[in-house]
Amino acid sequence: MSVTNMAIMSGLLPTILLLAALPCATPAFDASTTDGRTLSGVPVELSAQRLVLSGGHGRTSVGTARLLTVVSQKDPRRPPQPFRVVVELIDGSTIVGEQYLAGDNQAQIGLAGQQRLKVPLGAVRSVQFEREAESLDGDWARLTGGKADSDLLVIHTQDALDSNRGVLHEVTESAVRFDVDGEMIAVKRARVYGFVYRHSAAAEPPPAVCAITDAAGSKWAAQKLSLSDKLQWTTCTGVDVSEPLEDIAEIDFSAGKVVYLSDLEPSSSAWAPFFAGEKPLPEAARFYAPRRDRGFESRTLLLGGKPYRKGMVLSCRTELTYRLPEASRRFDAVVGIDDAVRPDGRVRLVIRGDQRVLFDAAVSGTESPRDVQLDLAGIRRLTVVADFSGSLQAGSRLVLGNARVTK
Repeated sequence: MSVTNMAIMSGLLPTILLLAALPCATPAFDASTTDGRTLSGVPVELSAQRLVLSGGHGRTSVGTARLLTVVSQKDPRRPPQPFRVVVELIDGSTIVGEQYLAGDNQAQIGLAGQQRLKVPLGAVRSVQFEREAESLDGDWARLTGGKADSDLLVIHTQDALDSNRGVLHEVTESAVRFDVDGEMIAVKRARVYGFVYRHSAAAEPPPAVCAITDAAGSKWAAQKLSLSDKLQWTTCTGVDVSEPLEDIAEIDFSAGKVVYLSDLEPSSSAWAPFFAGEKPLPEAARFYAPRRDRGFESRTLLLGGKPYRKGMVLSCRTELTYRLPEASRRFDAVVGIDDAVRPDGRVRLVIRGDQRVLFDAAVSGTESPRDVQLDLAGIRRLTVVADFSGSLQAGSRLVLGNARVTK
């Protein structure tokens, strides 16, 4: 190598070493606010009180009281892995892990990346070791949904789940020790579907500030959080967790700020027959009644090829009135004709706030779904009407995807 080349390499070497030492670029996030704005940038500060984003126009700060969600622009969630263990805490956190061990009033949960969490047993609600069939999900939800008056050991027998009452003791890689009426039994882990811990009402934790979803699919109920080289948070049950920001999919601050229309009971609900003078039959009224969070033909609510977890489907000549939560600010929905009947279908959608018309337009199955955003400031009652629009298309069904009210 020539003297000149050696000099050049000598000058570049510090730069090369510096670049090699730099961490991967921090991912950008989109933050949605209660007033309908979307802020984008790289998080440089995050706490229970505020978020600071750094972007092309400098830094933007927003209080968490006005935040709905903070979502990674590049969703890091990994494809589903072979089922290992799902641990639910009493604060609602759901942890997707690789291992669960317990003893001496403490549990150890192994996460991807060799991280090990130590959790007080009093913070654990349930542990699920296998999920062989969706048909068993209902039984598992029933066993874990209420207050257990004793510990439950759950075994998968043929096509059902069998629960046994007793007291859970140590959980090892090979067995679960379970006390039944004073007799200690060691049950092989391979036979155990899961178990549920007994908790008293006094064990209820404080409310969460936000819910954090990570790349593994875990969802954490966080009471405190901070950002340095990693995102750090403490769950409502006092468990400390830290993960790289690039492994965070979403931080949801919307609890208590957003109410979905499908979760509200209307103060009045009416459907009229298609032809004047026809007496409404109870069977017809039930058939044409609004659907909540599902379609008419299937459990999936589809609009424009996109599935919606929350929403409403209304038949023509339906009118719903809701008493709004106090301090309601906005109404948002994606509206269109149900995919099951498109490209047919045409509905006139009218939305009134305290008898004042806020929206009035025809919605056709030949058109793409549209976003509807309405100002609800000062409004106490919201009325949604789906009616005929120019022709008697009795099969028309209007979908209000993600229909929600924001405080």
